[in-house]
Amino acid sequence: MNYLIFVIAAISITIGIFVGALIVWFIYFWRRRQIVDSLIKPEDVIGLYGTVEIPFDANSKGKIRVNMKGSMVDVMAITEEAKEFMPGDRVFVIQMRENKALVVAAESIM
Repeated sequence: MNYLIFVIAAISITIGIFVGALIVWFIYFWRRRQIVDSLIKPEDVIGLYGTVEIPFDANSKGKIRVNMKGSMVDVMAITEEAKEFMPGDRVFVIQMRENKALVVAAESIM
Protein backbone atom coordinates (compact mmCIF):
# COMPACT_ATOMS: atom_id res chain seq x y z
CA MET A 1 0.00 0.00 0.00
CA ASN A 2 2.86 2.45 0.77
CA TYR A 3 4.26 1.60 -2.67
CA LEU A 4 1.00 2.73 -4.32
CA ILE A 5 1.06 6.08 -2.46
CA PHE A 6 4.67 6.73 -3.59
CA VAL A 7 3.77 5.90 -7.21
CA ILE A 8 0.75 8.25 -7.14
CA ALA A 9 2.86 11.00 -5.51
CA ALA A 10 5.62 10.59 -8.13
CA ILE A 11 3.10 10.71 -11.00
CA SER A 12 1.41 13.79 -9.48
CA ILE A 13 4.72 15.61 -9.05
CA THR A 14 5.79 14.72 -12.60
CA ILE A 15 2.50 15.95 -14.07
CA GLY A 16 2.68 19.14 -11.96
CA ILE A 17 6.22 19.91 -13.13
CA PHE A 18 5.27 19.21 -16.77
CA VAL A 19 2.16 21.42 -16.67
CA GLY A 20 4.03 24.21 -14.85
CA ALA A 21 6.84 24.11 -17.43
CA LEU A 22 4.27 24.16 -20.23
CA ILE A 23 2.57 27.26 -18.77
CA VAL A 24 5.93 29.03 -18.35
CA TRP A 25 6.80 28.15 -21.97
CA PHE A 26 3.47 29.60 -23.24
CA ILE A 27 3.92 32.79 -21.22
CA TYR A 28 7.51 33.18 -22.46
CA PHE A 29 6.53 32.94 -26.14
CA TRP A 30 3.41 35.08 -25.68
CA ARG A 31 5.44 37.87 -24.07
CA ARG A 32 8.14 37.58 -26.73
CA ARG A 33 5.58 38.42 -29.42
CA GLN A 34 4.51 41.61 -27.66
CA ILE A 35 6.34 44.75 -28.73
CA VAL A 36 6.63 47.40 -26.08
CA ASP A 37 7.87 50.71 -27.40
CA SER A 38 7.68 53.68 -25.10
CA LEU A 39 10.25 55.59 -27.12
CA ILE A 40 8.74 58.75 -28.55
CA LYS A 41 10.08 59.82 -31.93
CA PRO A 42 9.49 63.29 -33.39
CA GLU A 43 7.59 61.77 -36.32
CA ASP A 44 5.03 60.30 -33.90
CA VAL A 45 3.69 63.81 -33.21
CA ILE A 46 2.57 64.35 -36.82
CA GLY A 47 -1.21 64.11 -37.15
CA LEU A 48 -1.99 64.74 -33.49
CA TYR A 49 -4.05 67.51 -31.94
CA GLY A 50 -2.50 69.58 -29.19
CA THR A 51 -3.17 72.47 -26.85
CA VAL A 52 -1.10 75.65 -26.82
CA GLU A 53 0.81 76.14 -23.56
CA ILE A 54 3.08 79.09 -24.47
CA PRO A 55 1.69 81.59 -27.02
CA PHE A 56 3.35 81.99 -30.42
CA ASP A 57 2.79 83.30 -33.92
CA ALA A 58 4.51 83.16 -37.32
CA ASN A 59 7.47 85.21 -36.03
CA SER A 60 8.07 83.33 -32.79
CA LYS A 61 8.00 79.83 -31.39
CA GLY A 62 5.94 78.52 -28.51
CA LYS A 63 5.02 75.27 -26.82
CA ILE A 64 2.15 72.85 -27.28
CA ARG A 65 1.09 69.81 -25.27
CA VAL A 66 0.00 66.61 -27.02
CA ASN A 67 -1.28 63.29 -25.69
CA MET A 68 1.03 60.66 -27.10
CA LYS A 69 1.14 56.98 -26.17
CA GLY A 70 -0.78 57.68 -22.99
CA SER A 71 1.51 60.50 -21.82
CA MET A 72 1.29 64.26 -22.06
CA VAL A 73 4.30 65.53 -24.02
CA ASP A 74 5.40 69.15 -24.45
CA VAL A 75 6.76 70.06 -27.88
CA MET A 76 8.20 73.29 -29.25
CA ALA A 77 5.89 74.66 -31.94
CA ILE A 78 6.02 77.02 -34.91
CA THR A 79 3.45 78.09 -37.48
CA GLU A 80 3.29 79.70 -40.90
CA GLU A 81 -0.23 81.04 -40.35
CA ALA A 82 -0.82 84.74 -39.75
CA LYS A 83 -2.84 83.85 -36.66
CA GLU A 84 -1.51 84.30 -33.13
CA PHE A 85 -2.02 81.20 -31.00
CA MET A 86 -2.91 81.78 -27.36
CA PRO A 87 -2.83 79.35 -24.40
CA GLY A 88 -5.71 76.89 -24.59
CA ASP A 89 -6.07 77.07 -28.41
CA ARG A 90 -6.35 73.71 -30.19
CA VAL A 91 -3.78 73.04 -32.91
CA PHE A 92 -3.03 70.25 -35.36
CA VAL A 93 0.55 69.11 -36.08
CA ILE A 94 1.20 68.81 -39.81
CA GLN A 95 4.97 68.45 -39.93
CA MET A 96 8.16 68.32 -37.87
CA ARG A 97 11.00 70.73 -38.66
CA GLU A 98 14.22 70.41 -36.67
CA ASN A 99 12.37 68.97 -33.65
CA LYS A 100 9.74 71.72 -33.75
CA ALA A 101 6.14 70.96 -34.61
CA LEU A 102 4.69 72.93 -37.52
CA VAL A 103 1.06 73.51 -36.55
CA VAL A 104 -2.15 74.96 -37.93
CA ALA A 105 -5.35 75.92 -36.17
CA ALA A 106 -7.53 72.88 -35.46
CA GLU A 107 -10.54 74.70 -36.95
CA SER A 108 -8.78 74.91 -40.34
CA ILE A 109 -8.56 71.11 -40.53
CA MET A 110 -12.28 70.44 -40.09
